[in-house]
Amino acid sequence: MSEERAAQFNTTKHSPAPPFNFDDGRDELNLAEFPLAAIANRVPDNQKTLVFEDQIFDSGKSEMIKRRLTISASDKYGLPTSLDDEVILGLIQLTKQHRFTERKVDFSRYKLIQVLGWRQEGRSYERLEISLKRWLGVTLYYDKAWWDKDERSWVDENFHILENVTLYDQERRVKRLRSSNSEPPRSSFTWNEVVFRSFKSGYLKAIDLGVYRQLEFAAAKRMYRFLDKRFYHKQRWEFDLMEFACEHIGLSRNYDVGQLKRRLSAAISELEEVGFLETLSTEQRYVRICRGQWKIVLIKKAVVQIEQPSEEPTSLAKRLIARGVTPSVAADLVRDYSEELIVMQLEVLDRLRQSKEPRSMRNPAGYLVDSIRKGYVPSAKLLSKKAAAAPPSASKLDSAAMKTPVEQEIDAYLSSLSTEEIETLERTACERAEPTLAEGYYRSKERGGPTFQIYRRMILEREADRILSNGTRRH
Repeated sequence: MSEERAAQFNTTKHSPAPPFNFDDGRDELNLAEFPLAAIANRVPDNQKTLVFEDQIFDSGKSEMIKRRLTISASDKYGLPTSLDDEVILGLIQLTKQHRFTERKVDFSRYKLIQVLGWRQEGRSYERLEISLKRWLGVTLYYDKAWWDKDERSWVDENFHILENVTLYDQERRVKRLRSSNSEPPRSSFTWNEVVFRSFKSGYLKAIDLGVYRQLEFAAAKRMYRFLDKRFYHKQRWEFDLMEFACEHIGLSRNYDVGQLKRRLSAAISELEEVGFLETLSTEQRYVRICRGQWKIVLIKKAVVQIEQPSEEPTSLAKRLIARGVTPSVAADLVRDYSEELIVMQLEVLDRLRQSKEPRSMRNPAGYLVDSIRKGYVPSAKLLSKKAAAAPPSASKLDSAAMKTPVEQEIDAYLSSLSTEEIETLERTACERAEPTLAEGYYRSKERGGPTFQIYRRMILEREADRILSNGTRRH
């Protein structure tokens, strides 16, 4: 995708059904201190370096020190922009979901785009690929600007933030999965050891990504990350205007005071509107120190806690609660995951419980929650190795409930088909199945057992229902 198209790329329209709790995000504190990228959507082709610096008091040395971050780009992909900065924050969230246990993180681009709030469309995938390749070519030079939490000191660190990125084409992934009957390869990225060591040491802060995703302006997003870190220590901050705007937000040093105020105005207004900053008048916000020198005043908005009445669980949440999931967890699942995924995992759970495999259901509620959050099918350890190879019969699957007329019609239709017709129907059903169901089918097919038979039966039933609905069923 060209940089011209990238410059027009809009990230303010969010994808539905975020995959996790957005008000429980994480940000690495060093990466929140200085900009990692240009604040603009485009950087001139001949510009290959960005430099940000400030001065702070080092309590360990009892002296003022100058900190500097230099960002150097590759010739092919250039300097990172504001969208690339968002991608790094998104990668941190994927690593958090793995509990920061491994430098190498397997991921799907679909899920990362959900985290970022981008549209699920071709341009998003193209822009994401550019960003990941760009970060591989970017070198960060921290001069007394990287805080080593374990040593409790500012240090010099020089590194590429990502050491490796492996991407598998999504369409080829599905075709390979369906042709080989094996679990497909996963895309992955690997953090540099310096960054990952900071993760492991706990040099992280919480960040409300729900608020972050509401922000439109790149300056507002950068300001939110920086101030959210600083507000941990105190609620009111005064910064030198030039240093704040140019060295921590990333505005041009060529701007005069009036231009800096105008450039910051829209970002500050956004942060006021979302309830992050206290609203101040221009005179209160900007204070003149002397000719040519101003300071900016930023105050975190006080949060008034209002006790909310408990809401009645939705019908989907009630179905989860009926299977042993606590009401609070059920509400989180309904909020964070798609209805299609939850309904499918409910059906798989019910069928497993009715298939007389007691060892697989020692903790059905725990299994159900994990299956939704992690998107997995039951492991072989959870299933009897002596399970029959034949699909569960209709009576076995539904012994606990009476079948509806539609279900009876589907059973009769499938029973009327020959073995060859069933095989043909199964191939067609796999091609038409929704992605979550198809993935469960193919992942479980290789090891077989009751799990595969359940997914197979579900796929066949859905295809039979489609055929009957389109032609032979009477309404």
